[in-house]
Amino acid sequence: MNKNTKMVVFDDDPTGIQTVHGCLLVTDWSEENIIEAMNDSEPFFYVLTNTRALTASEAESVLESAVEAVLRVNEKLGYRLICVSRSDSCLRGHFPLETDIIRRTLEKHGIKVWQRTPFCPAFIESGRVTIEGVHYMKVPSASGMAVEETLVPVSETEFARDNVFGYKNSALTEYIKEKGGNPDDYEIVNAESYAELDAFRDKLFAETKDFDGAVVIRSSSSLPRSMSGICDKPYLSREDLGIKGDTPGVFIVGSHVRKTTIQLENLLTADTVRGIELPIERILDDKERLMAETIGTMSAVFRDGKTPVVFTARKEVRTDDPEKRQHLGRTVSDFLVDIVRNLPFTPAYLVAKGGITSHDILTKGLAIKVGRVMGQAINSVPCVMAEKFGYIIFPGNVGGEKSLLYIHEKFKAPRPESI
Repeated sequence: MNKNTKMVVFDDDPTGIQTVHGCLLVTDWSEENIIEAMNDSEPFFYVLTNTRALTASEAESVLESAVEAVLRVNEKLGYRLICVSRSDSCLRGHFPLETDIIRRTLEKHGIKVWQRTPFCPAFIESGRVTIEGVHYMKVPSASGMAVEETLVPVSETEFARDNVFGYKNSALTEYIKEKGGNPDDYEIVNAESYAELDAFRDKLFAETKDFDGAVVIRSSSSLPRSMSGICDKPYLSREDLGIKGDTPGVFIVGSHVRKTTIQLENLLTADTVRGIELPIERILDDKERLMAETIGTMSAVFRDGKTPVVFTARKEVRTDDPEKRQHLGRTVSDFLVDIVRNLPFTPAYLVAKGGITSHDILTKGLAIKVGRVMGQAINSVPCVMAEKFGYIIFPGNVGGEKSLLYIHEKFKAPRPESI
């Protein structure tokens, strides 16, 4: 990108920063915060709208207000804008609603928009790739002594059966039709590697270099990294997070996807952690007493030098009523936020697992309005610096079976060497 261009990534959940570092993450798009982000030395920043956790009508209102906030500030600054609607690599999200809102808002301000919207759900770091217009997930499969990967169409995964954003098609033109969009409005980006993403980036920059308007993109997490041109950075260390001594961390797990449950089970095998289960029924009917018990147990575990792992009961409460489902999700999330607000101790770090959980802890529990993205704790797991510790945002649908355990082992105090 040239110096007169700013890329603004409107992120529908807090995990989209999982490929980048050094940029700002804005969760409150007041004028002063947008000015800070637009004037930052990095040529791109993220605006966390969290619209994936909202109804369609709520998402429309929130995203429109975020885009309006950016455009009002940019009227004085005059940057050429690349507006990215960042969403899930497994195709869950408000589509094509969000790209439509961004285009409409730009045009309302008299800004021309590039004729076709690049559609790039590839997430290279986690094996989500698009080949000949079909989107796949790479799934490990044991074959003899070697571990190979099988390409599974995303429509055959658990994510396609999502309660809110389910779908039937992995062929992206058919997916666009299924969701009510017009495939002619989109340019499908095939990508199995960053080399292919970089080639597309260069082509797009060349095609639009003389275009006096904005470009709108729908993508997952990998294309914004390619567009930004940032260099590689090693995974974060204890020193990067300012961890000293043997202070334990805290894990809060809200995601219910199967991958998370397996990761949680492996984490709980460590003798330096203790699991604290939260029954959903008690969150709904006995939350005050449950809160007191949970904080008391966490404090005792922390004093004992172990890491508390708080997790919601693994049996998901399902309902076909969207309003009841949303109310349930918000009630559980509010409870997890209150745990963070009421912590009587300062952990070495805090890990939140799951999109909704990590967003609400970020914006409500820690009240971060503008934060600097430090980098990744492990592959695709970003960290933002809170006031006193690193806040690690762990997406529900990424990582291997022992990734949570690995983060715990990585950031806990090293064992003293035997003499």
